[in-house]
Amino acid sequence: MAQMSAPSASFKCFRQFNGADFGALLSSHSSLKQPIADRHFPTDSLQDKLVRELAGERTIAIKEVLECFEFFERVRKEIRAPCVVDLCCGHGLLGILFALFERRVERVILVDERIPLSFDKLLAASIRVGPWVEEKVEYRVGPIAAAHERLGAGASIVSVHACGVLTDRSIDCAIRLEGQVAVMPCCYRRAACEAPLAVQLAFGVEAAVDVDRTYRLEAAGYHVRWTHIPEQITPKNRILIGRKPKR
Repeated sequence: MAQMSAPSASFKCFRQFNGADFGALLSSHSSLKQPIADRHFPTDSLQDKLVRELAGERTIAIKEVLECFEFFERVRKEIRAPCVVDLCCGHGLLGILFALFERRVERVILVDERIPLSFDKLLAASIRVGPWVEEKVEYRVGPIAAAHERLGAGASIVSVHACGVLTDRSIDCAIRLEGQVAVMPCCYRRAACEAPLAVQLAFGVEAAVDVDRTYRLEAAGYHVRWTHIPEQITPKNRILIGRKPKR
């Protein structure tokens, strides 16, 4: 059965945000700017250095920085593998974190249908902090549904806020590759929910959809765990982690 931990308001990566009211700052869609980075991320830690470099580029929202870091901190130990694939990656920051912080990760493949202008700036910022990132990261353009065709067996799959059915395509990709998977869904649609109506009415569509996804992963031989990032960042904060036991 899936294990489900209660939603947590605590930050694991950036603990300086625990126990204080920062208003709308933590969920802000405004670009991260240098004064904010210097004030809230002042240390010589690798993560704070990266945030300050990202601020210098002024190309990524505060919310997305916190979202990626907090997701990464909760899944990194269970997802790390020689190859990690970030599906529906957008700017690619999540995959870049695996390249920067996880020595076991030798290769990070970012996949989306187009490369946003922000990617080159984020990659350059990360390379200034950790030069080893450059040789690890590759961006591939193509349809998400066919991503598994160009990936090796056993690759781990991660995806943050892949819209609606794209989260399901990410799960499908992991099942095909028999790799570990971690997703944080968004854009739930009742029409796409295959869970029983009684479950939808009792627990809501969002939980019902993720229950259905959990059953699908467990039917494919995965052990599934639910966890969360802080709601201060986003209300769409549930993470599904699926681990394929070693044979």
